[in-house]
Amino acid sequence: MRSCLVLVAAALLLGACGTDGDLGGDSGSDGGSGFGLLDGGDVADLVDMVADAPCDAADVGEDEGPVESIYAVVDGALAGLCFGDPSLPLVEAWLALAAVAPPEQLEPVVLLGGFASDSDTVAFAGAADDEQYERFLIAIDLPAAEEQPDEMRLTMAHELSHVFTQTPDQLDVGADEDQCDVYWNGAGCVYADSYLALWIEAFWGDDDLIAQPEDGSADPDLGIERCELDPAFLGAYAASSPEEDLAESFSAFVFDLDVPAGVQPKMAWFEAFPELAAFRDLHRVSGLPEVPNTLDRCG
Repeated sequence: MRSCLVLVAAALLLGACGTDGDLGGDSGSDGGSGFGLLDGGDVADLVDMVADAPCDAADVGEDEGPVESIYAVVDGALAGLCFGDPSLPLVEAWLALAAVAPPEQLEPVVLLGGFASDSDTVAFAGAADDEQYERFLIAIDLPAAEEQPDEMRLTMAHELSHVFTQTPDQLDVGADEDQCDVYWNGAGCVYADSYLALWIEAFWGDDDLIAQPEDGSADPDLGIERCELDPAFLGAYAASSPEEDLAESFSAFVFDLDVPAGVQPKMAWFEAFPELAAFRDLHRVSGLPEVPNTLDRCG
């Protein structure tokens, strides 16, 4: 029943975000903000609510491919189309994420973008305000979302983890890189009690960290090497950096995927955080179809 309602809510939002830019009140009452939709209002006014996070193609990243659609997100709910053309796969991807995410975990996201790319990039998340890291965007490849919607559910959870591990309570973007004695992720120094710092403490050794690029980026070659040797990773991509390891493991946790014994301690790690365990609990009662397990295995 819930999955049918999600599709109805998506159709209502697409129908409401026509060329006149008005969101009809019916879309809010029928779809409900529980599906990640914002009730009523004019799109122009709603876009103003995202403060100084502008809504144009440059904010999603033209280098990832032609940007086709951008939706504004306000208080964790889709507010309306603010650039490009309506996109059913993009809206459905968001609504599927909203079905398993506690609303407060969606609040830092202010822009949802869709692009069409010939590259290997399926999705990415980043700050919409480079100096504060208080507002974020998530962008996905629309052909991939249309062709593999279940796989995109894994991807959306993965990308949201990159958001909640970089909010101001997690990352000090004003820190001096030379003075960072925890972990520098390329944008700032993670706090000692942050998710990522605790993840590194539990699952990453000093030698692994020393081998990582100094700019905090993922290293595909190191990921392949680690994956061949260590069954505690869900594929070479997960093994390429602590951030990707946490993100891949989190998506598996949310959707109750069957993982190898070597990865089980990572699933148990999320249990210690009620706000993260809540994702999995929401998935279990969402009524949405199970997600196919396409994650790689290592070792």
